[in-house]
Amino acid sequence: MKKQIQGYLAGLLTTALLAGGTAYASTGSKTIEVIYDNIKIFLDGEEIQPKDADGDIVEPFVYNGTTYLPVRAIGNAIGKDVSWDGVEKVVYLGSKPGSAESWLDVCGPYQYSYGDEYRLANNEYFTMSGKKYTNGFILEEFHGGPAGEALFNLDGKYDSLSFTVGHIDGERNVNAELNIYLDGLIAYTTDLKYDDVAKRITVPLDGANQMKIELASLSRSYNGFYGFSEGEFE
Repeated sequence: MKKQIQGYLAGLLTTALLAGGTAYASTGSKTIEVIYDNIKIFLDGEEIQPKDADGDIVEPFVYNGTTYLPVRAIGNAIGKDVSWDGVEKVVYLGSKPGSAESWLDVCGPYQYSYGDEYRLANNEYFTMSGKKYTNGFILEEFHGGPAGEALFNLDGKYDSLSFTVGHIDGERNVNAELNIYLDGLIAYTTDLKYDDVAKRITVPLDGANQMKIELASLSRSYNGFYGFSEGEFE
């Protein structure tokens, strides 16, 4: 069955080109002839029912030998958010560039001991190895005293955590010890040196329910400050 459809060819907000071909940047409107042929969509062997944001069924169609599918329905089926930038005329599947969800929002610490949080949304940052970092936290360890701590409720959801850790620029030249506990048992430990560049650390979580990041003292004279940022849960 063929139908005539009037619209913006380059601005089909809910369709995606799945077949190969060359994409041309164009604007304006034209009348096109498309073919509706009861096209079905299967994902991993299961049929999905494509719907728009209002819950109405959106039927795939064929135009010039290319099959077009509704972006929102496909995004929902594969677990990706769909958003439309009407200014730049861009459809985003998943997160927008530069707007990745912060680990503080995904699963941030529910409690700090001698710690401070820094967020990009509040225009806050700290500096490690001459580079600015945000969406993280600083822990302070006291010489001969308590350790700085950040407590996380992982709820058994994650396999690993990667983050960047380093000495806070401008603070006293004090080394420290980093300990990570999972469900009350120490799972990772390493020495942190004030003159090392900020480094990337990955810790297997193996579905643990609770995690504690601890900054312990190696000094008998001064307190130490270290930052934690760029966290990614998997």
